[in-house]
Amino acid sequence: MQQDLAALTALSTAASAQVSLGGRIDQSVVKSSPGKWEVTHGSANRIILKSEDDLGDGLKAYGYRQHRFLGDTGQPRSGPFWYYSYVGLKGKFGDVRLGRQKSPIDDATGSDYEVWDGDTVASSYSRIAGNQKIWDNGVNYTSPSFGGFSVNVGVSPGEGVAKTMRGQGLSLIYEVGGLSASLSTQRSPTNVHTDAIGGRYTTESFRLLGTWATSTRVGGNKKQTDLQLSAGYQVTPQGEARILYNRSRLVSAKTEVWGLGYFHFISKRTALYAAWSDTRAPAAESVNAYQAGVRHSF
Repeated sequence: MQQDLAALTALSTAASAQVSLGGRIDQSVVKSSPGKWEVTHGSANRIILKSEDDLGDGLKAYGYRQHRFLGDTGQPRSGPFWYYSYVGLKGKFGDVRLGRQKSPIDDATGSDYEVWDGDTVASSYSRIAGNQKIWDNGVNYTSPSFGGFSVNVGVSPGEGVAKTMRGQGLSLIYEVGGLSASLSTQRSPTNVHTDAIGGRYTTESFRLLGTWATSTRVGGNKKQTDLQLSAGYQVTPQGEARILYNRSRLVSAKTEVWGLGYFHFISKRTALYAAWSDTRAPAAESVNAYQAGVRHSF
């Protein structure tokens, strides 16, 4: 009995749990031409609940929950209440995550390789072609870094009527200093196959980023190819000017986006931004959008 108590005492001492609540509120005014003025989000408004348990010897258990909502109305966004919902273990062996999370291709070749991180009207129209950004029932593993190289692999078992097969994906990532590159391949649970590459070069004041992705069997048996190139230049210690070009081609129909903007931190947690975009789609009038907003993280 005394040995059991001693073991429990030692275990409780080694395990140190931490829970944190955070999130983001991001609202803006947007004018589209043609279109009307509207108040909407510049990036997804979110509430984040994170927990971490230090199990000792470099091993940690953690949980992550993220809920997204509309800041202009207070209503939940469409879709599941928890946008992300997963639990994981990480240590010297790498990182294993189970639950609703990013698909392998988006985890490796997604917003990390776009200057706007997918936010504002100046961001990409489409970046990972026809594949899915988020998988339910996902099991993802990220290896430790070996000489700058790491591997990200994931599967999504074929559960539910909306799936036709097991999703699976693999990414090879290289990161050394200011250079980052990724090579990914993925088959979604709805049988869309995508190959993608991403790259990023960062200096003290300049960022150059890009992605390319091609998918087959989009919307039946169609091919989609996306190209995204973007850059950011630090004008002041708190502000960055940004430019983006995105081209998405579905079969022979091409959509192009040019985006320009400026992002300026007025404190560690609060930023102001302005953005403009020009979107041109087949058989449609060119759309210009102007946006100004404020983002606060907590």
